Amino acid sequence: MTYKLKTVKYQNSLRKILLQNENGPCPLLACANALLLRGVISLPSACIRNGVASIDDVVNILAERALKRAAEQAEAAQNASEWKVVSSEKVQSDISDKKKSDPGFYHHESHEHHIDELLSLFPNLQYGMDVNPHFTQGSSGVE
Repeated sequence: MTYKLKTVKYQNSLRKILLQNENGPCPLLACANALLLRGVISLPSACIRNGVASIDDVVNILAERALKRAAEQAEAAQNASEWKVVSSEKVQSDISDKKKSDPGFYHHESHEHHIDELLSLFPNLQYGMDVNPHFTQGSSGVE
């Protein structure tokens, strides 16, 4: 499946957006267009030259952005933790205490799981969105 490109003026700047082939829900294009308008992602020059982007192009661009953002967040978290200057014994003790008291302390594996889930979900978003809410704390705790 391919999507035609359209040039629009947004905040005094010319931007490319993706057009739907038919009416209906398409969260993949909504996400891509929001990021394109903000200038967070850009289309490959071949897409711009041809005036179309394939579903693979769109999924790859969004996947690259998700992976890049995850890496930036991991690096920021790592840099933030490096500001602590304490003895190695205290660090080991703090880590053990933190593991016991905070199950979210080591969320790296969980974070990777969410990224994997997102990447596998992207291709299906061209057809609509599968919403499966998980209420963790009543109506205020939706995951």
